[in-house]
Order: sequence, then structure tokens, then C-alpha cells
Amino acid sequence: MHALRLAGETTALRFPRDYRCLAVPHDKYLNSHEGDYAPVRASTLRPAALYDLPLSCRTGQRNEAIALTESDVENYPGAYLVKSKALGVAFRLTPLPANDTLAAVLPATDAALRTPWRVVMIADRPERLIENELVQQLASPPRIGEAQWVRPGKAAWAWWSGIKAYGVPNAGFNNPTYQHYVDFASRFGLPYFVIDWGWAARPRGDKALADVTRFRSGVDIPALSRYAAARGVRLWLWTNWDAIGPDMDRVFALYQSWGIAGIKVDYVYRQDQVAIAYYHRLLAAAARHRLMVNIHGAPVPRGLEHTYPNLLTQEGVMGAEYNKWSRKVTAGANVRLAYSRATIGPMDYTPGGFRNVTSKAFKPRHVLPEVMTTRAQQLAMFVVYPSPLQSLADAPQAYLDQQGRPQAGANFLRLVPAVWDETRGVAGEWGQWIAVARRSGKRWFVGVMNDERSRTVTLPLGFLSEGRWKLHALIDGARPPILDGRGGTLRAGTSLRVPLAASGGAVLVLDPEGS
Repeated sequence: MHALRLAGETTALRFPRDYRCLAVPHDKYLNSHEGDYAPVRASTLRPAALYDLPLSCRTGQRNEAIALTESDVENYPGAYLVKSKALGVAFRLTPLPANDTLAAVLPATDAALRTPWRVVMIADRPERLIENELVQQLASPPRIGEAQWVRPGKAAWAWWSGIKAYGVPNAGFNNPTYQHYVDFASRFGLPYFVIDWGWAARPRGDKALADVTRFRSGVDIPALSRYAAARGVRLWLWTNWDAIGPDMDRVFALYQSWGIAGIKVDYVYRQDQVAIAYYHRLLAAAARHRLMVNIHGAPVPRGLEHTYPNLLTQEGVMGAEYNKWSRKVTAGANVRLAYSRATIGPMDYTPGGFRNVTSKAFKPRHVLPEVMTTRAQQLAMFVVYPSPLQSLADAPQAYLDQQGRPQAGANFLRLVPAVWDETRGVAGEWGQWIAVARRSGKRWFVGVMNDERSRTVTLPLGFLSEGRWKLHALIDGARPPILDGRGGTLRAGTSLRVPLAASGGAVLVLDPEGS
């Protein structure tokens, strides 16, 4: 039986009005899927651009907002959106890398012709898009069997800060430096330490493909894993997708023997039919060896985390790393993520930058980078941005002083969970500010993020059940990184006014009185 050769789709969505949208354009199919979801009218979408998912828009019908995306992509390419001839967008399938006129080769059987879901998420208010779980609900059911070993949590991480370790001679890619981060994770109550680029052997030089089954001089991963386990911490290892692709089971069996908790698979960039098949093989193989996964340099989520619960998070976002080499990560860009990328699945932004400066004072730098948002906004990201693996971006000395005492706001990072029982979009103004409430057990956390204009906002507390609630809040102080603490009690059904600094935010913790 001959295979079916698919050139593309004619699926398109027409808009009855000139929607106000948030969109990331790309010039080529192969890209890291990282960019600013910038404001654009539907009529001014670029004809030649490939727009990443989702496309979030205000429809002009009262406060209604929509997000266009897809779910359950298998044996098929991922799609972009392109401007259509009529006002609206069409789905453009990513072509095969070897033939840009061909999107997919499919067996000529009815069972094989299962296309992805084309998804229109609808909310009566824009901030409620973040509550939507349609992408996950439309994905194929879980396939990995018993998954009690999949344990979300927060992690220490050394790459963003430049692998700095206070008091460690010759800090860098070596076990003493990694032990410093393990010690911090243990002291701070973090279950994981993510070891990024640099641990693996590179016999042909740092620009060549790593041998991810061996480690460089000065590094001993099994010994470090035992050191971490004795302190209640487990390790994640960075890997290159090309390095593990040919023999996944052999590599993953080795990692399992080392006691590794998960892998961070990088530099994929692709969402063609071949790459989509790779993601499925990768996650199935990782599950066979009880490895959790974080996919980097990758497309945006399409529900795979539901089909393979060992996929905790993935990139496909312009995150904190861009502070190292650009001025792109503005407060406004961060807020727009909450109305767009954050609505469709887990997002490894890596928040928690604690060297907070104003936009005027900010300078990109690769070692001990700064962020041009307030500390309260960095804290709020842990509530607003969904990610069952939250890697704290900064170095241990940013969170604990030399005597081991927490820096301002650090105690919140010890308290805030990585997974949630309930989510509510509380209030906001499209692309300008947002307040998101998430519940863990009986406790509610609220994260508020603001763009570059200071304002005072009103938060309705209708998500609280009846009774009185104890409030602890951290809001912006007079200047970064100063935080002001507020406390008291309030009653369900009331509202709360919160001042927000320019490029700022706030976090609230609410406990039922008597708990």
C-alpha cells in the first residue's frame, strides 16, 4: 500500500472584526520558539511571517478573549499560523526538513489519518484564559502507566548566574561547585538541582557534540548523586537531543543507575513530523527508566504533558536567560506572556532573578545578570507562570546571605508550590497587568504582575470561600529590590486594593482563619 504524501492543510479561521492580538512572528520554520508576544492588529499581521502558537486576541465583544492553538499532535507536523487572504489566519504545517514542499508522509490507512485538534479557547475576560485546560483535555490519555515516581518541585540551577558559588575556589564545572548548589537546595527545601551545560565530556572541544555518557575532568556524577541523595536532593542532567537520539534506552539506563531524577533535553528547535515523533519516543523511553523530562529549545506545548506525565515542563518562551544578552525581557513582555504562552501549558521561564534594577540602570551581562523588574514581580511569576518544575534562576548568595539568612522575599520561594489544585484568573487589563490566584490545599496564593506604568489595582476576592482569611502580602518598596510586607485579616467576597510599581508586582498568601 502506498504512503500518503501530505503537502499542507487548508484550515483557516476568519475574523468578523479586526481583532487586537498578541503574536510572535518567525521568519523561518527552524527556530527556538522564543519571542515577545507583541501587540498587533489582525489586519497588520505580516503576510510572510510564521506566527507561533498561541495567537491570543480580544474579539471586541465586551471583554471576550480567545487563544488559537492546537493539541494532540502525533505522526503529524506542528503548525504555525499565517495571515490569510481574508481577515483572519490559516494553519501552516511545518514541512519536513529534507523537502520543504512536503509536510508529512503517512501510511495509507484510515487509522493513521488522525489530525491534531484545532483549538479555540474562549474566555469572558482575558485573564481567565489562564484557567483553560482545553489543550490538556484534548490530548491523548496518559501512556506511561504507574507514575507515582513523577514528582514536581522546585530546583536550584547554576547556569543563569554563571555557575558562581560563594566561597568555592575555582568555581565552575566541578563537583565542589555542584555540591555548593546541592547544599543550598537542601537548606532551602528544594528537591532538585538541575546541572546544565558543561558537565559532560567533550573530547573534541566545547563546540563539538558532548558525550553525555561520560563526564569532564573534575566532575563525578554518580558521586555527586550520592552526595545529593544523602541531603534529600536529586539531580537533573542537561543533555543535547542529538547526543541521546541514537540510543536513548542505553543512555537512560545509565542515568537511572546513577540515580538521576530527570533530564533537560536541549537544542531541538523543530516541530516537523520527524521531530514530533522524536518527542514521543523520547518521553516513552524516559518513562521506561523513570526519568522526568524538561524539553528546551523546543516548540510550545500541545498537550504532551498529559499523554506523558513525566514531561514536567518545556521552554518555547523568551525567558530569564535573555537578560544575559539583551534588553528584551521587559515587564510588559512578561505580562503579555500571562495572556498568551502561559495559557497553553507548562513554561520553563526560570524566574527568581534577585538582582533587581530599574530599566534605566539595567545592563545585560552573562555572569550574575540583573533583571529590570522589581523583586515582587519575580516572586509573582512563581504563581502566574505554570511549571511543575520551577528552576530558581539565581545563585545561592542571591537568596541566602553569608550567615544563611534569607534575603528579602526568599522565604516566599521556599513556601510557594510548583503544582496547584485550582486556578483563577482574578483581574487584569489586557497585556498591561494581571492577577492570578492558585490554590494549594486550603491556602491561596495570588501573583500580580504589572507593566512599565505604575498603578493601583483592585482585586476581587470572590474565589475565597466564606469566612475570614489571614493575609500576608509582599509588595514593591520605594525602589528595587526593596519589598514591603503587609498583613491582616479580611473577609471573603470583599476586594483588596494593591499598589503596583512600574515594572512591579505583588504576591499574596491567604490562609483561612483558624488554620
